[in-house]
Amino acid sequence: MKLHQLDLNLLLAFDALMTQRNVTRAAQQCFISQPAMSHALNRLRQFFEDPLLVRSATGMVPTARAEELQHTVRRALGLLEQELGREDRFDPATSGRRFVLSTTDYVECVLVPPLIRRLKTEAPGVRIEIEILRDRLPEQALANGEVDLVLGFDEYMKVPALLRTETWLTEPLAGVVSRAHPTVGERLSLGELTGLPHVFHSPLGTRESIVDSWLAGQGLARSISVNSQSYMSAAAIVGQTDHLLVLPHKVALMLADAWSLKLVRLPDSMPAYHLNCVWHPLHGRQPALQWLRGLIRGLV
Repeated sequence: MKLHQLDLNLLLAFDALMTQRNVTRAAQQCFISQPAMSHALNRLRQFFEDPLLVRSATGMVPTARAEELQHTVRRALGLLEQELGREDRFDPATSGRRFVLSTTDYVECVLVPPLIRRLKTEAPGVRIEIEILRDRLPEQALANGEVDLVLGFDEYMKVPALLRTETWLTEPLAGVVSRAHPTVGERLSLGELTGLPHVFHSPLGTRESIVDSWLAGQGLARSISVNSQSYMSAAAIVGQTDHLLVLPHKVALMLADAWSLKLVRLPDSMPAYHLNCVWHPLHGRQPALQWLRGLIRGLV
């Protein structure tokens, strides 16, 4: 196999085909016609001597060879994009760039509001777009540049070794209950913690948290009556019942003020969350991303 025999534009076509798993959508991504993308796929098959993508009832399925090539091709394209399109400088005061953050509702509540306030004075043209972080880290979107940064608790994220990560914050836990709760005072013992019914805030659809793992290590468990994917609905439930909600301390303070709930201290030995920032090394040296990471890190 000789590289000079390969049209490098075919690598862009291959990357689009592997991302979209559909010839028409891949053609749209590359701004070419559908017949042109079909021709590119045929040329790729001839060059690599492999079908690469095979039609099935659910769409195009990559072969083992295509899956082997995907990471290498994506990395090569990313390096070219980084070096050839590298920004020499970034001026936030005049930039109109859009940044995409994949994150949780914790960051939306705690960090995004002060970030927007800061941008108003330092970078009025910069836009922030939030994508909710689900149960899988968007590795491909980070590599493609579709997502700039991931911000989330490391207890919910398994970060591949390829990606870069920094821990920016250790967040203790607190509890909130209704102000009219008949039995809860200012602090909970371990027995009271496990004896109360719980609302479990589960934004990623998980079934347990570090609280449950910590309790299980002591041979204990809590009683979860309801799972909620929203801080707002969880707070509403707590305000009208005798349930307890355990969550990061900063959000607990916000909910207690907004919903007239009572903030309660938990046992001192309770674990804490660790907020991580994750990015792809292909884009890590971009001045714009270095500026954004520094700005958010300063707010933390």
